[in-house]
Amino acid sequence: MARARSIYLTGLLTLLHAASVHAQPAPQPAPQQPGGQGTGAPAPAAPATPEQLPPPPTPPGAPTDAPATPPPPTPPPAATGPRTAVIDAAPVGVDAAAGRYVTNVLREAIAAMGFQVIPQSELYDAARRLALPFPVPADGIFTLERALQAPLAVTAEVRAAQGQYVVHIRVRVAVEPEERTRDVTATQFQLGAAIREALPPLLVPPRVGVTPPAVAEVPPSVAALDPTDPADAVPARPARRRPRRRPRAHPQHWELSVGAIAALGPGRDGFVNALVAARVSYFPSDRLGFSLTGAYTNLRGREERVSNVLVLGGVETAVDLLPDRRIFIPLRAEIGYLPNNGPVFRLTAGVSFSLSRRVRLNLDLLSPTLWVLPETTPVTLDLGAHLVIGL
Repeated sequence: MARARSIYLTGLLTLLHAASVHAQPAPQPAPQQPGGQGTGAPAPAAPATPEQLPPPPTPPGAPTDAPATPPPPTPPPAATGPRTAVIDAAPVGVDAAAGRYVTNVLREAIAAMGFQVIPQSELYDAARRLALPFPVPADGIFTLERALQAPLAVTAEVRAAQGQYVVHIRVRVAVEPEERTRDVTATQFQLGAAIREALPPLLVPPRVGVTPPAVAEVPPSVAALDPTDPADAVPARPARRRPRRRPRAHPQHWELSVGAIAALGPGRDGFVNALVAARVSYFPSDRLGFSLTGAYTNLRGREERVSNVLVLGGVETAVDLLPDRRIFIPLRAEIGYLPNNGPVFRLTAGVSFSLSRRVRLNLDLLSPTLWVLPETTPVTLDLGAHLVIGL
């Protein structure tokens, strides 16, 4: 019994000793001294930073983050500037493609500056209704502006000189009496940039009550105005009425006419002389001309009728009667010579009717003529009709 108790106590002590040994912490490796040797145990690894940590694994079936879709591009702001008529550029001695290129550059550049460029279809319809020629003259641009209700119109003419293009840009502002112009010279590779650079000084808004300066003298404060900014908007002033052009009585400088004249001798001893005349006239200005007339004459002689040739030189003018209908009063003073007889003096007044731009009908209604003959000096009252053709 005592032996069994001894064996039981010995085993119990052994179990208690083993339990105390397993409860102690594990020994830590000795730290490695700088420049010295460690204990031979490996050094602990440095902790990883968040950037070095791998991403957590994605569970099966979990949605993945798709790349963000870029937002749609912001549409350009709507044009808020004045309506602008960009008339096709006219090619002068160059290929028509050059005119189309300049027109496209003008339209794109002006639209980029905030102006409302009138669509070409609307522009062409208005030009056809007004029957405007091409290139459009200055008066035609003003008429087109009124028809389109546009305060601004831009056009250009394209030429070539010394291997470069020369573009004459014309800007018509409705409230200004004169056009704004600028010439741009550049090669085919630099032409677009040169036109875009020349446009801003030409499109500055006008000032009320101040005559706009020349393009080259626009001050920086005015050139910096933004036509799309309401703060820079200039109150419009009523357009000045353009003086009406006086109709031309003689549109061409040279005129050729043919006609017949009846010279009536008044009094008891009345007679009639017949003339068939041809006249050449030159008008250096509209209402001043010089004429040379040659006429076959059939005259009353002492015993029988005789034929002769009358040559007259004169000066001519005209007075308005119904200018809108191109009806005028021609006035002519002539002096001539009748061979074997003497000088002839004539004053003529009548009515001139325009049949077309180059053809007129002149009627001589009051034409007293003085014939200086060797024995007498008769006076006749002449009536005539002449067909006049402008050359």
